[in-house]
Amino acid sequence: MLAHRIRAPREDGAVLAQPALDSAAQLAASNADRFADWNYDFQGRQFQVLREKARADAFEAARAYHERLGLPMPADASPSMPVIATGHQPELYHPGVWVKNFAVAGIAQKTGGVGLNLVVDNDIPKAAAIRVPHAVGENLRTQAVSFDDWISEAPFEDQHVNDPARFAAFPGEVRRVLDGLVAAPLLKRFWPHVMNAPSSVTRVGERFARGRRLIEEEWGVRNWDVPLSTICETDAFLWFASHLLAQLPRFQAVHNQALKEYRTLYHIRSKNHPVADLGREGEWLEAPFWAWRKEEPRRRPLLARQLAKTMELRIAGERTPFAELPLASDREACCAVEALRELPEKGIRLRTRALTTTMFARFFLSDLFIHGIGGAKYDELGDEIAKRFFHINPPEFLTLSMTLHLGLPTSDSTVGDLHRAERKIRDLTWQPEQFLAAEGSNAEAIAEKQRLIAWEPATKAERKARYKAFRATNEGLAAKLADQLPQAVADRADIVDRLRRDGIARSREYSFVLFDESRIKDAMSRILTTV
Repeated sequence: MLAHRIRAPREDGAVLAQPALDSAAQLAASNADRFADWNYDFQGRQFQVLREKARADAFEAARAYHERLGLPMPADASPSMPVIATGHQPELYHPGVWVKNFAVAGIAQKTGGVGLNLVVDNDIPKAAAIRVPHAVGENLRTQAVSFDDWISEAPFEDQHVNDPARFAAFPGEVRRVLDGLVAAPLLKRFWPHVMNAPSSVTRVGERFARGRRLIEEEWGVRNWDVPLSTICETDAFLWFASHLLAQLPRFQAVHNQALKEYRTLYHIRSKNHPVADLGREGEWLEAPFWAWRKEEPRRRPLLARQLAKTMELRIAGERTPFAELPLASDREACCAVEALRELPEKGIRLRTRALTTTMFARFFLSDLFIHGIGGAKYDELGDEIAKRFFHINPPEFLTLSMTLHLGLPTSDSTVGDLHRAERKIRDLTWQPEQFLAAEGSNAEAIAEKQRLIAWEPATKAERKARYKAFRATNEGLAAKLADQLPQAVADRADIVDRLRRDGIARSREYSFVLFDESRIKDAMSRILTTV
């Protein structure tokens, strides 16, 4: 495992791509060749069979999803076509996340393949608000503008609109706070798509995903969207999950050892970063999946206990197992998959965690997966786990992000200006001779200061005398510049204010819906047409 530092670009419009975007087609072909030679048994099903099944099921689920949300249908896809994939939570994220969808579409077109976007709806929303900039006199501030009122930690797939009035009023509140800072925010086009969803579409994440997907369609992006929650209920995924459960002691050992080495490599002390160790409660081992009940939508770890011929599953915090599977390390998973297939009818959610999300997506669904910076950092660890557990060099992925500013006015001030201003304040206090003409009484005082600097006292009394004399001489010189110091302090404060305003203006974290439509469309279209 080698340390790999990734930093978001700082300049407006700059793109981070590792490796370069023009290598994407070659990476996809290389990954497909690597998989073609891999013959791995997933508890009674060969990898090639499951991979083909996983892709077919994903596109079938995507078609149903598009129909339910009233989304346009992209061109038909088949499991044999190159699949370029990415994924993210259905949030109002910044352009650096959204850019992945445009790259996916461009690469898919270039390779004669199909684009697939995983709507990661098993994650927990960070907030029911976005940060919006607004002017306060000549300064800028940001204000949180909420679109709903959430009182629980329910995952996206169980998070419905709780405050319809606030939800409907969101665009007006954003416009009020922006107060003309952005001429034509994309929100004006985006929100009607959100509000005009079919009446059966009540989840916040689905509404956001629908609005984003319809904007993409207008701009020439025709990827398939599919919720991760649906993928986690397909047979191919259940075979994958059954294999990890059957081999859980080995998987847990590999996971925790790789995680230990990762933390050592990056000098991480936290026991929860980048993920927590998989633990145990007596005979119960923690698996790399989440589980929860529909009526209590709070994600908790999945625990498994291996018995003589069967395996029990329960949700952390509960005492009673919710399933007993005919599963062990030396048994085929056919009957276990049948049992897991019944979980949705029982109101049980079985879902991936971060590392198993991209593990399944990269191995089973795609020929090339495009990560953002955060996902790429996670999968440095994920790749090491996969390499040791599956005994294969994992498929390559592409890391992509973009920095796009809102286009707000900024100053010419730099951090260098601040350093120079601070240095002037120090020099006016401690080296005032730099600003005084060496003549008359000034010359005498400057010469005395230099003499005191050169003097090397031999005794404590001499050192004390030298200190008092030096301070008195320096203060006398500084007093002649007393009228300059307040202006220098004011100049520094002005630079600090300008840099603070520039930092707000140049933030890369603003939601894509705040951007001027033509500005963000141009930026994304460049990616779509130049991959």
